[in-house]
Amino acid sequence: MSSTSSPSSRPDPSSRPQRVTLITPNFAGRHSTVNCQACNRFMVPRVVTYYGQPLRSVCPFCGATFMKFSSGLQRFMRHFQTRTLSFTTFRGFVLAALCFGFLWSVNYWIKLPENITHLAMYGTIFFVLMAVAELFVQCVELLAVRLCHESNYYWASFVFIAMVTVHERHDLTYYFILVSIAMLARWVVVGGVHVLSASKSIKFND
Repeated sequence: MSSTSSPSSRPDPSSRPQRVTLITPNFAGRHSTVNCQACNRFMVPRVVTYYGQPLRSVCPFCGATFMKFSSGLQRFMRHFQTRTLSFTTFRGFVLAALCFGFLWSVNYWIKLPENITHLAMYGTIFFVLMAVAELFVQCVELLAVRLCHESNYYWASFVFIAMVTVHERHDLTYYFILVSIAMLARWVVVGGVHVLSASKSIKFND
């Protein structure tokens, strides 16, 4: 005899136990509070302003600074800070130096006007210095990223070493001034290109 099972005895797929994952919000039950690193209490930070400009946020219990806000000048200077590791700018400087160098070398076979010769000479020197400065900056930033350090400490160390060296060796002052001018020029050129590219991308998105 064949045994038949009634429909009521068959297992219902919907009655099988299901795995439920509970996701707890970060600020559940705390009314969007944060933990103070100084007194280890949950609090709502209070913002300190100066003539309407936010300076920092503090803990209402111990008064410790929770977060500092950038000023208008710092936000403007941030556009000139290119912490993105890329050798694209370095390759651009090298290409420009090669073009000006080729134009300068043509002067030995074909007599060019004096103003073009001077332009080629100064352009070659300028872009070679820019390429060396850009390579140095990218290597320092890459080293800081590989070692999980802040690159500001590296730059502060270089400045301190340069000051001590100039104090001990006055004959090297001219070279350190030349390096400083090259680094400053590199910062202006790369930062200006970065600002222009960012503004063009914003206009394109609009």
